[in-house]
Amino acid sequence: MPLSSDMRLLRSTSLIAVLLAPLLTAPSYAQGAGYLVPATVKGDDHAKPKYECEAPGAPVITLETQSKYKQSDTSRATIDENANETYLKAVEPLRAYAKALVKIANDYVRSAPRNPAAAQCALAWLERWAAADAMTDMRSKQALFNLGQTLGGFALAYLQIQNASGLEEEPKKRVKAWLHTLGKQVATFMDNNREISGRNNHRYWAGLSATAAGIATGDRRLTEWGIDSARVGLAQITLEGTLPLEIDRGKRARDYHILATELLVATAELARNRGIDLYTEHNGALRRLVNRVVSSLDDPSYFERVTGAKQEPYPGDGTVPSNRIAWLEIYQSCFPSPEIEAVLASKRPVASSGLGGDLTLLFQVSR
Repeated sequence: MPLSSDMRLLRSTSLIAVLLAPLLTAPSYAQGAGYLVPATVKGDDHAKPKYECEAPGAPVITLETQSKYKQSDTSRATIDENANETYLKAVEPLRAYAKALVKIANDYVRSAPRNPAAAQCALAWLERWAAADAMTDMRSKQALFNLGQTLGGFALAYLQIQNASGLEEEPKKRVKAWLHTLGKQVATFMDNNREISGRNNHRYWAGLSATAAGIATGDRRLTEWGIDSARVGLAQITLEGTLPLEIDRGKRARDYHILATELLVATAELARNRGIDLYTEHNGALRRLVNRVVSSLDDPSYFERVTGAKQEPYPGDGTVPSNRIAWLEIYQSCFPSPEIEAVLASKRPVASSGLGGDLTLLFQVSR
């Protein structure tokens, strides 16, 4: 029987809806420069570049840190004040270097026209530590965790400046060889790690670092290892949008969910540049996790209910610090949301040295 005009219209409308559905639910990816800053075309950078480039701190070659948490607390949620003081003193030079490095890289991205002198400064900082084989003598498990927590920032800084004009090839080769060495060191450690830390946020830190280092050095296998490390987390995300191993952190469960989410989202952004959409895997597990975390930023009651523990408040006014929600800029560039925009609006610019610095600069959608 021939279809009526109304039926043909209904069928055509239904077909269009089916074809458009993936587009309506897919990430938009309208953003700024992102992590992979493109090379400038001739004439789009400073003709006579200048940049005040201070010398970096002494390279940290050897590190032997221990946990800052009380070892008697199986949830690793209670800080040992004496151990924490020792820990902070040991990692301060590392943190200071990472924070200053990404700021220099961000200065290059921010400059208009592009200032290659800022990129040269960032490269000089990286080469200084590369020449000293910094972070290659890790003498404790915690020190290897620290390597996993900082390498990502190093590699993401390099990705931002690698295409700047006028950078010499020899320093770039030395820096890439160093980043590659550190990336392999992180992956090898985690491959042999049979403890819970081989599957929780420590693995996601390692994954982000390996992915960034792999992309920076052109090592496909290292990049894939890093992305697969994110998948270790994605596979664990429940229908409620939680990570069981981070729930086990008791009074710090919300905080560790925020941490895990920032690492997985940053890795998802790098994976996107490899043509991989981690947001769709495991039935949208990462988006469930993000939704759970965003809903808890001002209200930790869900985590208090499932853990049976009052969640640890943040210092100051109790709100989540801006560096802990910097990753929302990445997510907002992919999945624009009025709710997330409201969170970011009062905090911008938001930055995290472990995620490549000023993420407002790198990912805020132009409006």
